Amino acid sequence: MTDKFTELIAMKKSRKKPQEGDIFVIQPKENHYYFGKVIKTNIQGKNLNFEGMNLIFMYNCLSHNKEIPRNLDEFEFLFAPTVVNFQGWLKGYFETVGNQPLTVKELNVDYGFYDDPERQDRFYNLEGERILHKPKYLDFVGLASYGYVGRQAYRVLYGKEY
Repeated sequence: MTDKFTELIAMKKSRKKPQEGDIFVIQPKENHYYFGKVIKTNIQGKNLNFEGMNLIFMYNCLSHNKEIPRNLDEFEFLFAPTVVNFQGWLKGYFETVGNQPLTVKELNVDYGFYDDPERQDRFYNLEGERILHKPKYLDFVGLASYGYVGRQAYRVLYGKEY
């Protein structure tokens, strides 16, 4: 792995903060777009790493243009729901292409976080409160950026680990 970030192709930079329901694309390969959706903005809770950040879902939905597919929520996730900062939009790796209301399905996804790779039996919700069951989708309790999103997409799409 080199120090240069090559997992996503930059598109249009934006200083506009994402809104709930914003649909955005990432481009891991020329003219190969995958759709994401902003589920929650300005997160508040016990986990200070998440304070003011954004929860996103990345869908395993390939398109060769930026036209939002119908029933986006029917696609599987590319990887677990993730909390990201604003750098993806600022640097142009996430490009907002529209906005749609959150669906009932999106509002009821069973996801959570764990914060200790050695102790994977404690799970927390977005607000940092303990969950007593193992959620269907799990990620580490940590703030991510476009780099993490790019590496996760690369790992899933090309079957390669870093």
